Amino acid sequence: MWYFCNLFKGQQTHGRDPLTGRRVRLFHPRRQRWRRHFQWSQGGVMILGRTATGRATVVALHLNNLVAVTVRRNWVTAGWHPPPD
Repeated sequence: MWYFCNLFKGQQTHGRDPLTGRRVRLFHPRRQRWRRHFQWSQGGVMILGRTATGRATVVALHLNNLVAVTVRRNWVTAGWHPPPD
């Protein structure tokens, strides 16, 4: 699934927080902690942004696109998802 995110990311370093409309930096996995900025939805198929950075990243990288959600739903059914903390 990482390749979908990479295709959408391209050169982007910033995005718009859909809640506030502010332009913010996108999540940087080597510098920031996932759990601070994201959480799994009830059922574990959607990624929810907890912060402006998280929300902007979810939108900019299309983290809840149809393919990703469908795959995650199958992973949940198989008991492989969501990942442990």
